[in-house]
Amino acid sequence: MTGTIAVLGLGEAGSELARDLAAAGAVVRAYDPAVTDAAAGVVVTGSEADAAEGADLVLSVNSASAA
Repeated sequence: MTGTIAVLGLGEAGSELARDLAAAGAVVRAYDPAVTDAAAGVVVTGSEADAAEGADLVLSVNSASAA
């Protein structure tokens, strides 16, 4: 997989998704206000805008209570 993907939300589902995308070869930038560390290959940014800037795809992964 190539390209840059932004993952907004690094809860249980978002963290697994970001990890799997990075393992598949994508450049993954992520943001979550409560998270400062992520799986290998996932870059945690300081804001949603930073994560999304220049991304080919932006995924918003929310918890059921936030949806």
